[in-house]
Amino acid sequence: MKTNTKQSIVALMLAGAMAIPFAFAANEPENVNNVAAVSKDATTLTVNWDEAKDYQANAVDHYRIYYGTQSVQGGDAPSYEVEVDTPGSDTTYDLGGLVTDTAYYLSVTAIDSLDGESLEYSIEASATPIAAMEKEEGDTTAPSVLNVIAADKTHVLVGFSEDVRLPELLAEAAFTITEQINLANVLEVVSAEKYAEDPENKTVILETADQTKNVNYIMTASVAITDMAGNPIVSGSTDSGLFLGSDLDTSVLEEEEEVTPEETTPEDTPLDDEAEAGEATEGDTDLDEGSEEVDVTPPEDITELVLGFKEQLEKFVITMNWTASLDTAKDLVDQILYSSMDRGTTYDTGSALGPDVNNHQVPNLEGGKEYTFKIATKDASGNESVGVVKSIRLPQTGFGAGLLALASMGAASQVLRRKKKKNIF
Repeated sequence: MKTNTKQSIVALMLAGAMAIPFAFAANEPENVNNVAAVSKDATTLTVNWDEAKDYQANAVDHYRIYYGTQSVQGGDAPSYEVEVDTPGSDTTYDLGGLVTDTAYYLSVTAIDSLDGESLEYSIEASATPIAAMEKEEGDTTAPSVLNVIAADKTHVLVGFSEDVRLPELLAEAAFTITEQINLANVLEVVSAEKYAEDPENKTVILETADQTKNVNYIMTASVAITDMAGNPIVSGSTDSGLFLGSDLDTSVLEEEEEVTPEETTPEDTPLDDEAEAGEATEGDTDLDEGSEEVDVTPPEDITELVLGFKEQLEKFVITMNWTASLDTAKDLVDQILYSSMDRGTTYDTGSALGPDVNNHQVPNLEGGKEYTFKIATKDASGNESVGVVKSIRLPQTGFGAGLLALASMGAASQVLRRKKKKNIF
């Protein structure tokens, strides 16, 4: 009996020792984060993303780009139409053979040397290939979004720094609107056209689905928006703006139609009129009523956000460092840190970091989980930037982690397929 017991224990230990390498081998590479795409020419998008590591923290073998003309994560399609593997581990790829002025939706996964694939898609990106236009000599300045204002519950005015050109087809696809706190809540853009009442052609009017009063929305214009010299808008803080949702049934735009040109002072612009109307009807903001110039521009975002981690008493500490906002208006008063456990679908209420810090630590985190963080800047008027988002997956270490991986080997491939098919994030 003793001999059998000892043999059983030894056999169990040997089996566990032999199984652990296979258990770790079944671990998938990291999910890919921060995917972005911009138009390179009329039929090509340049796609970029952050480097992903395999389960041993080595560079992955290559990446797989999934794409199509319908959003999968937005629920428009069950799966992407096309997939293409990159030739190596570079984190940029030119995706060619596309249709001009057509919006494409993309996600990226990482593939390791054993052909293991990331468990989940990256967060979806979108872009539109546009035809290159001859630039006016000396004009290299890209247009930027100056302000965004809700005219009523189904119309939004977007003011640009200069006259802009919209895509000839599906101009509304060049704009996206999401809730600031919950980016998964998308406000549909029904149509987009130049605002005829603006003589400088710097304003675009968007028709939207019904907004929710006093909800902060982020409007983002894609690189399909160009100035008259062909310079596309630059992806980043200058391509977006915040506005407060309205519940007005009667559009102030309709009221303006009754005003004759003689009744409008020469210095008035349509966007200024809308700003004043927005102040009179939506008094829940921190803006001063009666102000001739309304500050609706948030400070520039931080840049170069880098996440790392270290072990501490069987837990992990996530470290973060970044380069401070340019703060050209010199009105930045705070930096807000938001965290998410569902890859940015929902965030917590946020915590204030103060205006001057450029590093932070988040302690007591569990291994084997993925954490997403967003740092936004805020000015004295309450305007908050879109924010910079980064994700990191903490490792599971030790003998127990190996046995856990072994126990899940049989279900790993099914989880991969199930999550990708149903888009569970």
